[in-house]
Amino acid sequence: MQLSDLRPASDFARNFGVKSLVYGPPGSGKTPVMNTAPRPVLLACEPGLLSMRNSKVPTFEAWDAKRMDEFFAWVFGSNEVKNFDTIGVDSTSQMAELYLQAALEGKSKSGQKVHGLAAYGEMARNTLEHLNALYFMQQKHTYLIAKQEIKTENNITMKRPYFPGQQLPVEVPHKYDCILQLDIQNVPGMGQLQAFRCRGSIDVVARNRTGTLNEFEPPDFSLLVQKAMS
Repeated sequence: MQLSDLRPASDFARNFGVKSLVYGPPGSGKTPVMNTAPRPVLLACEPGLLSMRNSKVPTFEAWDAKRMDEFFAWVFGSNEVKNFDTIGVDSTSQMAELYLQAALEGKSKSGQKVHGLAAYGEMARNTLEHLNALYFMQQKHTYLIAKQEIKTENNITMKRPYFPGQQLPVEVPHKYDCILQLDIQNVPGMGQLQAFRCRGSIDVVARNRTGTLNEFEPPDFSLLVQKAMS
């Protein structure tokens, strides 16, 4: 290492883009927000794209592990991905479920059928391999959708992103800069509106590392990116 290798921290922040994980209940409008993202491309891991029936977002369907791996090989290895600024996945919850199914059926990368904790371990490795690579991908934003889980612990009922197993629910939310809950929110001074919750509360998991986002932001990902990078 040399002194010339040092750069302002702001350079690194701008190079990596806004890495977001968005969750919410069914019908909250998570997927259509992709229409507002800067130059998006979408991996669709589950059916239910009726809300995108008029969308022009380039989309790749992948309902098994092999197809998902094909998409990520393209994202990380093709020069064509330079045509896109936002990588979307709908949903990362289903993505993990498909890797779990592949492990149980012997259709994952190992080619071996595994069961119990071993299957969940293989699922976590395969899922995190791609989510980690997306997180460190330069010049790209992420709009990763997750299902919502409502769980009660210590007499507190929390809304949080859902992932199968025990490892992913801990590791994935800690990696991403923005954990956003999309739902009809009680926005102060404005009433009930569809909005991103960008800060957590006693019963909702949410956060952002930007320091520029309000507690609630409109469901427009381009506007959110612009504000987060300002």
